[in-house]
Amino acid sequence: MSSRPLLSGLVAHWRTERSLAALLDAWPQDARSELIVVDNGSDPGRLPPPPPHVRWIDPGSNLGFAGATNRALAAARAPIVLLINPDARPCAGALDAILAGFEAHPEAAGIVPALESPDGASQSAWQLRPLPTALSCLRQLCLLPGFAGPAEAPPAGARVEQPAAAALALRREVLEQVGALDEGFYPAWFEDVDLARRLRAHDAPLLYWPAARFLHEQGASVEGLGYRQFLWLYSRGLRRYLSRHHRPLHLLMPATLPLAALARLVTLPLVAPRRARNRREAALGLMATAAGALTAFSRPRDLEQRWRPPPELGR
Repeated sequence: MSSRPLLSGLVAHWRTERSLAALLDAWPQDARSELIVVDNGSDPGRLPPPPPHVRWIDPGSNLGFAGATNRALAAARAPIVLLINPDARPCAGALDAILAGFEAHPEAAGIVPALESPDGASQSAWQLRPLPTALSCLRQLCLLPGFAGPAEAPPAGARVEQPAAAALALRREVLEQVGALDEGFYPAWFEDVDLARRLRAHDAPLLYWPAARFLHEQGASVEGLGYRQFLWLYSRGLRRYLSRHHRPLHLLMPATLPLAALARLVTLPLVAPRRARNRREAALGLMATAAGALTAFSRPRDLEQRWRPPPELGR
């Protein structure tokens, strides 16, 4: 009997020790599934010792979400790979349900589990979004939210255009055909959207499978970054996505995004910020992002230097 696992979990870890510890504890010690963690950076003294059944990779630098996931993919041994964030963890039987979903749907390129908040609330509106249209990308250039997914989860087997990569199972052979995650989306954001778009172009369906339930805390990395870095990095990822899939909007970004940031700055005294902890933090984030959009994200210099991709990443 072969010892080759049926499913490989791929984890990109960056300063999420508390969440990661919960994932390691929830992952079953079962020879049919392996868990591979790529350590992009840990807080000293807070890293839990990895259990014997977890494979740990230290690349020596922060590869970002795509780079770390691709590194884990290269080490994976199973025909099914599960992209999973450190702040997500499988409920009992979730991994078996994923395998059952692929068996029931041989046409599926991917199985999309159901993400739930720790209080049991469905995250379908955030998780199961449509692929961005030109209009929804324009809304994001104007610092408005894109279009959400369904308020109520669809039935089992429904196609999903752009599932969040917080927990997403894929056939390895399909991923090898369409290409791995684009490491140029560094350190994160929009690499999963780009992958979903390429999968659709190859007519490789992603199917919702609620029998596979995962708890998802949401936003662990964003909290560690702070609003200024998050908004700048998110907007830089949006720029790369637009350059590949919505070229006219990419050309509009240097004018549109700074104007939107200026409008948001003017209204800050009247409207409380949504993500930032206070108005000062929001203002600093808006000014940094406006500077980034005007300079192809070569400014502010401190952010460009801190988040310059390591040379070993594929560009």
